[in-house]
Amino acid sequence: MKHIITILTVAVLSAVLLNSCQKAPVEKKGVPLTIQASVVAPTGTKTLYEYDTESKTLEGSWDSEESITVVSFGQSGITAVNTFTSTGERGRKKAEFSGTWTGNAGDKVICLYPAVDPYTGSNSIFDAVRVGSPTIYMRNLSTASGALQHDETSSISDVDLMLGEVLISGDVAHVYLEHQFAVFRIEVTLRHFPYEAPPGSPFDQARINSIRIKCVDPDSEEEEEWGVNGDPVFVRFNGLDVTTGSYTGTPFTIERGPQDYYLLDSGNNSDLTLMDEDVVEKTFFVPVRFDRDLEAGYELCLQFGGNYYDDEEERRNSVTVFPGCDMRKTITSKLPLENGKIYGFRVTI
Repeated sequence: MKHIITILTVAVLSAVLLNSCQKAPVEKKGVPLTIQASVVAPTGTKTLYEYDTESKTLEGSWDSEESITVVSFGQSGITAVNTFTSTGERGRKKAEFSGTWTGNAGDKVICLYPAVDPYTGSNSIFDAVRVGSPTIYMRNLSTASGALQHDETSSISDVDLMLGEVLISGDVAHVYLEHQFAVFRIEVTLRHFPYEAPPGSPFDQARINSIRIKCVDPDSEEEEEWGVNGDPVFVRFNGLDVTTGSYTGTPFTIERGPQDYYLLDSGNNSDLTLMDEDVVEKTFFVPVRFDRDLEAGYELCLQFGGNYYDDEEERRNSVTVFPGCDMRKTITSKLPLENGKIYGFRVTI
């Protein structure tokens, strides 16, 4: 779904452009702008979410403080990176963003959400948003979203990745910001857990704390491994060309593969476990990125397992899919995936 943003030019004044590639700020003339933004579709867009069980959509609104990044670029790459901010009542449907545009006449201009740090040119999603760069990189959604909390739409708030091209006509400009991911709403019922950790295993309890999403093409001869682009649908890393000669408005795929999401917190802690209960039912909102549809014959895999934090290497180990927790569904007819939409799945273990 899309959002409409209207930009009204106010006046031409001097401004300071923070160029992250230089040690000192560079004086550059700029145009102060007021960005009037309104949500024109029911699908969730911002950091506040409510899930509508009837329409199967996420209804979004603006938080009390919001920012977007305006990126200008020419033939060789980015020429200006500007931050626009908005403050107001939490939960409002419309917002006005203020900032100063320091791009050049003839530049192509796009907007990014969430906004990047003007000093580092990055955040949990975007990377290398710097003057002179010909490419903007987008990191793995599962890394940026952090641990998922059950029944909490806030799990996707920090990765509500959107972008759009600004079209300027005289003193008025418009941009349509579009979602760059979809949401899987996974309802998990845990009835029986057969896994028993071997002696010396870091998994001291039969406790699920990870979800892996991937797709398998049984007819493909391409080797299916982590990081080898064996997944025909799901994308781990994207890039966006930002030169006037190569920009298409659509991110290109850098790497495909399974997307691993962790539940609640680090180590083996998770509430998706039998513990003292006979049945556990949880729902998770999971952001996914893709560049192809689910074709007939593909296997959609929703896998559950464990992982642990390695203190020596200061990182998590790769997900171990527990026996009996590898749920695979063969796609019988083509299932198109669309950004900004929610797809529901029910899984019983």
